[in-house]
Amino acid sequence: MTTLQKRILSAIVLAPIVVAAVWYGGVVFYGLMAAVFAISMYEWRGLSRIDGRMQYGLLLVGAVYMGVACLAAVWLRDHVQSGLYLLLYVMFAIWACDSGAYAAGKTFGGPKMAPKISPNKTWAGLIGGCLASAIVVTGLTAFCKDGPLGVIVPVSHTYFVHFIIGLVLAVIGQIGDLLISILKRRAGLKDTGNIIPGHGGLLDRIDALLLALIVFASIIYILEHMQ
Repeated sequence: MTTLQKRILSAIVLAPIVVAAVWYGGVVFYGLMAAVFAISMYEWRGLSRIDGRMQYGLLLVGAVYMGVACLAAVWLRDHVQSGLYLLLYVMFAIWACDSGAYAAGKTFGGPKMAPKISPNKTWAGLIGGCLASAIVVTGLTAFCKDGPLGVIVPVSHTYFVHFIIGLVLAVIGQIGDLLISILKRRAGLKDTGNIIPGHGGLLDRIDALLLALIVFASIIYILEHMQ
């Protein structure tokens, strides 16, 4: 089985489970977040073994980073109007970005975006990921009429606004991806683990989502308190 086939099979199996847990909420969703935090921290330990003097500091940074991201997901899901849809919104945006970046990078190749950090990332992949994210969230908006952000941003019923939001989320996600890639590079690791066939570790799958959740939840919080 090729790597691409493994990636597709893993996505087909895991994506519905994750979406179902988010949709169901309650103890199922909290259990998912606890599992994500625990597995991510286990994998982060491998990334932290790059310098004995910095190891404990990096472990603390990882705990805060992963903890804040998981809390951002819980806050969006349970404490914001239409929070369920907002959380799914950012999740689908990042998933679309990851898939679009992978497809565009493999198809078009071209100049490397950050060869010293992540040799496989190309500018074509970045553009493909951004466009995929923008198109998917714009499509979700069309499907959901005004879209979930209508409860926060009055003008969000316009497709242009959602298109831009999709682009921004994709860029933020790519930055989050590169942050983990820097640590992997310094630790001499290709992947953070092997728990997900075709993807590597859990952190390899959610690296972009972590930062996107933190930034997205922060913006929603600010917008809520500006009203």
